[in-house]
Amino acid sequence: MKIKRWYKLDNIATFYSLTNNNLPTIFRYSVTLKEDIEKNILQQAVNETIEEFPSFNCSLKKGFFWYYLEQSDKKIIVEEEKSSICDRMYHDGDDLLIRINYFKKRINLEISHILSDGRGSLLIFKYLIYNYLKIKYQIKDLILEDLSSSNEKSEDSFQKYYTGPKKNKKNQNIIYHYHGKKKKKTTYLEYHISAKKVYELAKEYKVTLTALLIAVLIQSYQSKMKELDKKKVIKIDVPVDLRTYFPSSTSRNFFSLISIIHQSSENNDFSEMVQQINKQLKKNTTKEQLAIRMNQMIALEKNVIIRAVPIIIKDLALKIADNIINNRATSSVSNIGKITVDKKIEPYIENFNVLTTTKQLQLTVCSYQDDLSIGISSKYLNNDIIKNFCHFFTNHNIEGKININEEEQDEKM
Repeated sequence: MKIKRWYKLDNIATFYSLTNNNLPTIFRYSVTLKEDIEKNILQQAVNETIEEFPSFNCSLKKGFFWYYLEQSDKKIIVEEEKSSICDRMYHDGDDLLIRINYFKKRINLEISHILSDGRGSLLIFKYLIYNYLKIKYQIKDLILEDLSSSNEKSEDSFQKYYTGPKKNKKNQNIIYHYHGKKKKKTTYLEYHISAKKVYELAKEYKVTLTALLIAVLIQSYQSKMKELDKKKVIKIDVPVDLRTYFPSSTSRNFFSLISIIHQSSENNDFSEMVQQINKQLKKNTTKEQLAIRMNQMIALEKNVIIRAVPIIIKDLALKIADNIINNRATSSVSNIGKITVDKKIEPYIENFNVLTTTKQLQLTVCSYQDDLSIGISSKYLNNDIIKNFCHFFTNHNIEGKININEEEQDEKM
């Protein structure tokens, strides 16, 4: 009998496994190529890619104290896209936590946050694209940036860099939440604009691209705030890739969250606001600050009392905690960054896009060449926040293109 390999969940995956039935968190990477996708070649590319990333071909299993991942005998079968974007993929312990499909010129990779974060998902996605184009066009000597081993890719880097808990000041601010009605299903949009023009605009303000996007989003919320809401703060959560600060080749979760807070009653001149946001980003993304946050997260997992509690109780407690956590932020902005590929395959690629599930409204950003792709996920029936966000760039002579996917007959919550 073949012994299946199993993997202990990393710190982030532990949280997502316990809240998985509440709202599964799923990443969706898409690439649009210049020609229609060939299913058989894509299947071959998937098979070759999974050989390099065996920890992604896993099912979520339930133990007495914790969930864990077990290598599955199931194979990832490529299909033409039919299901909804980021549709639930986990129904029982035999289901895989990864889905690969295609439609016309587009390849989609959907992956549970239990397996990986945005940067780790990008790594396997790029392998998939390289393998597909290599096979289809007989391209030789493609250079992959990542040269790590399978063990390094499946490393739990949280445990590697854990140094013990450290205290941090608690924030007592009242968080603003948009009052719009919500739907059961999610609206997904892709907003494509010129990366060069947006970078130039950020340069005019002497801030980073991420700071500019956060400021535009905050301003979009402010225009919808009631007078009583202006006593509250707008809080934007920002995932930060820890690999930039703590050397790691892992394709598993390895990120932390920082928060950008803006007091709505203060002077809201855009130039001043974006400068203040840029300063917060710099202050909160030092190695020392990120280490404090990382150690706090891991310390909770290592707590002796929590470890001894049966999983059925952890499930209940974490689902309650999940709802509380989702009320601790107005929105979220995740910047995957600039996506680069080997120059040999650049002519075959049109653009990239990233989306993720949400309980409110979330932006997921990436760029490829001169295309800045902003994936927008929204639970709100009214899209005024999104319109305000896009109008900012139109008003600065930066025209964009929007692709929208909205479920029909959505029910109000």
